[in-house]
Amino acid sequence: MKRYRPLLMEKLGISLPGIEVIRLQLNEHLPGENLGAHSHRYGQLLVYLKGRGWQSVAGRCYAARTGAVIYAAPGQEHSFERERERSPLCLVLDIRLDEKFGQARSQVIGMLPATSLNHIRSRVSQLFAMRDIGASDRKLTVGAIILDVLDALLRAVGRLDELSVSTVGGRCLARSAERAILSFISDPAVNLATLAEHIGYQRDHLNRILKSECGLTLGQLRARIRLREAQRFLRRGMAIGEVATHVGIDDQNYFARWYRAQTGISPSAWRQRPSSLPG
Repeated sequence: MKRYRPLLMEKLGISLPGIEVIRLQLNEHLPGENLGAHSHRYGQLLVYLKGRGWQSVAGRCYAARTGAVIYAAPGQEHSFERERERSPLCLVLDIRLDEKFGQARSQVIGMLPATSLNHIRSRVSQLFAMRDIGASDRKLTVGAIILDVLDALLRAVGRLDELSVSTVGGRCLARSAERAILSFISDPAVNLATLAEHIGYQRDHLNRILKSECGLTLGQLRARIRLREAQRFLRRGMAIGEVATHVGIDDQNYFARWYRAQTGISPSAWRQRPSSLPG
């Protein structure tokens, strides 16, 4: 009998420099049940989104309170004991790390700041809302959300610089590209070629570097950032036409179609959905 209830499961197979993300799960621990000692052939990043308990990894015990991030390396026995009646909610990322990052960095633990925790909750809620949608571009959208979650997670626990190993001239191009996109996000006249030129690269060459560095082309990265910014404005109650203008899309109807393609629902439906995670 399982001692947890999987609310969400995504098989991924996303490969980035230094790390492969195999699968994502959102698990709710069942009342009165603890998870006994077990291990896997892959590593696991465990992110506690709510609830309290104790996570044991290789004989060491960690407080698994809201915001805790715990890493169990491949083959390490780990178990979970709940502390209160409220069912803990755990985001689980099954991962493989390159050897240079792997065994020597077992049992990494960190605490997410409130901003990162809330951002990850929001992105997981978006995944949960999309679980029954069979849109043809769903795979791309899910992949972008997972990369955003991973970025926020690794940045919060201080490991992003180690895993983003594909740099040019000592700088991370994905971050430079993000800054450029945000600088021109409201200007519909700035196309991808202009963005690439501003960053200092020809578009096709930049796409190849970004693809190896973060798994996204410049256009995909811009779509991801546009969506993030649009959702930020929607949460503030801004009119949909204004949101479209702020993210560089002049036509409100086109923006609505674009938003539905990204998330599976319209911007108005997204804003009206329950904001809290399941459970």
